[in-house]
Amino acid sequence: MTGHDHAVHAPGSKRGLKIAAWVTGAYFVFEMAVGLYTGSVMVIVDAAHTFSAVGGVVLALVAMKIARKPPTARQTFGGQRAEIIGALMNGAALLVMALVALTMGAMRLQSPIELPTTPMFVVAAVGLMTEVWLIALMYKDQKEDINTRGAFWHVVQTFLGSFGIIAAALVIHFTGFLLIDPILGMAFGVMVLVASWGILRDSISILMEHAPADIDVDEVCASLQAIDGVRDVHHPHAWTLTSGKHIFSGHLRIDDDSSAEQHARILDEAQSLLVNSFGFYFATLQLETFTPDEAGAHGLDLARGQEHGEHQDHGPGNTGSRETEQ
Repeated sequence: MTGHDHAVHAPGSKRGLKIAAWVTGAYFVFEMAVGLYTGSVMVIVDAAHTFSAVGGVVLALVAMKIARKPPTARQTFGGQRAEIIGALMNGAALLVMALVALTMGAMRLQSPIELPTTPMFVVAAVGLMTEVWLIALMYKDQKEDINTRGAFWHVVQTFLGSFGIIAAALVIHFTGFLLIDPILGMAFGVMVLVASWGILRDSISILMEHAPADIDVDEVCASLQAIDGVRDVHHPHAWTLTSGKHIFSGHLRIDDDSSAEQHARILDEAQSLLVNSFGFYFATLQLETFTPDEAGAHGLDLARGQEHGEHQDHGPGNTGSRETEQ
């Protein structure tokens, strides 16, 4: 079995994320308080998105900490799936906030209220200052660290939300057009709704152990079968452990009279193919000179399903008793 860590943690990443968590969290409390005080839908919606930014930063910190913990006999992959569970919760919270914002906006379209623009300008100005500082603080680290990169783009999106608040406040101040606040608030609410759906969709896909979206399992199998000495590939399984870490397992049937040296060559070529050509984090391969019956696991074999015209999505399956790892 071969493993390669694709997420490089820069020394300054953790410090930058901690600062971002505290600053963004404090700004969320301030912005939500102003939003509730003024009744501005745009401010409340942007506060909801700021909340997601806090969640993204905290998740990055948690993932960074858990990633350093070694696996145990009970948690053989360690706690790396915690990042996905957290993302699912973050997406669900974001979905609720987006729906609340859309409901509030629809109600305000029917009954607009007078909004004090000064607090809106203040909260947007504070937001711009903190977000510009955080973007500058995290810019270098996000180039080297995949966790920081996700948190960085959360902050960038809240930065754009602050401009929406300023736009609404300017229109109200100079024209008195009160409907601009619920209109912009609902527009940004739709953006948050789309973002929440993306987070939920990707999290559920990983937890359901679907094949990674950027991996064609049929192409992987064809490439493995093209290796000299491999007669067929069955029980192929590809799934995502956590963000950016894809795993593959499969059974390779080889020639009956192949030697130990040929076994080693086939494993070496297969592992190199999976890691270097398809970007798998690690792979487990089982070499077989015959195909075991495995009657209880036929439903998990993609290759057998294709022979019968049955295409199904799969997760990791049983590896059998004669497993060879490199």
